[in-house]
Amino acid sequence: MILFYNLFEISEENNMKHLVFTYGTLMKGQAAYQRFGESEFVGDATLYDYAIYEVGEYPAAIPLKGFKVEGEVYRISDEQLPLFDKYEDEGDLYIRKTVTVELSNGTKLDTYFYEYNKDVSALELRKPEGKWTPVRKPMFI
Repeated sequence: MILFYNLFEISEENNMKHLVFTYGTLMKGQAAYQRFGESEFVGDATLYDYAIYEVGEYPAAIPLKGFKVEGEVYRISDEQLPLFDKYEDEGDLYIRKTVTVELSNGTKLDTYFYEYNKDVSALELRKPEGKWTPVRKPMFI
């Protein structure tokens, strides 16, 4: 059975009401993990029909049919959301969008997601399985 949850119907316990799909430096074990305080791990997830391009110190995901991006879903607070936006340079380097991801148990969730907002023509496309690992240690964190 596949369950579907709407981003705005998830429990708002402890003001942790925003779901965000992370696929780079904000994932567990990466340089910026929990940079903005505690967040609730919801699960590993996949975003279909997007691909990861290699920027170097961070990944860039854009729509591309037939590819997928592997990442993690977290529940964050109202206070954390603008911090995520600032970190991702929302409105310039990335655009925050709402997308549907699939958790490893088959549950589908609407989550926030930061889509790369620059030209990728000179960047290297990652493997179709879309799991990002840093090429070199980030200098900006």
